[in-house]
Amino acid sequence: MGTTQIVATLFQLQQLDLEVDRLVAEEQALASSLQNTFPVKKARAEQKNAQQQLANGLKAQKDAEWALEDLERRLKQQEQRLYSGNVTNAKELSALQQEIQHLRAQQGRQEETVLTMMEAAEALRETAEQSARAVSEAERAWDLANAAGIARHEQLGMRLQELRGKRAELASTLDSELVKRYEGMRKTRQGRAVSKVEQNSCQWCRVILTPSELQRVRVSSELQMCSNCGRILYYDR
Repeated sequence: MGTTQIVATLFQLQQLDLEVDRLVAEEQALASSLQNTFPVKKARAEQKNAQQQLANGLKAQKDAEWALEDLERRLKQQEQRLYSGNVTNAKELSALQQEIQHLRAQQGRQEETVLTMMEAAEALRETAEQSARAVSEAERAWDLANAAGIARHEQLGMRLQELRGKRAELASTLDSELVKRYEGMRKTRQGRAVSKVEQNSCQWCRVILTPSELQRVRVSSELQMCSNCGRILYYDR
């Protein structure tokens, strides 16, 4: 294999490596996105908080209802005493009437409290229902994204296997030491060890080659390097 063909093969190898790099980066980003359950966790946390607030609201409503029931029981007892005819002392009767008036006032205020608690509990129930729907929507959206992501992940795996097979086959046609040199240059030169010559310039760094440099790239039996960026120069005939 002549030098020109060797450099052309190195360039093809680089194109395969660049595509593998791109797909590996996509695969890693995809894996990260598939693991991102934050929207679902956030929705579930909000649902848990809404359920706790609803439980607190229902307890407060129940406590208010119990207090109202207690007032109604006490009021009924006092009214029974008043109308039973057992209380005949004027002073005691007046005190009983005052107590009944006081209990009725308390009853009215407590009824308003119960109504307020019921309205608050209803609002909390609606919030809890909305949060439950939000969890379902978040889980459904994640499942859809997850399904699409898994399908894409499988596609990437198959494509990477194919490219790596081609890469291994192509690399086997080159001298192993040259491949090691190429791979080392890729690590230190942003993934590009070979640069095409276009319009008499190094495609990577845009430095214009001298006539003698161009001639060597075209006909030399040795690899020619860019004097500026140090990459292997490839002249596509």
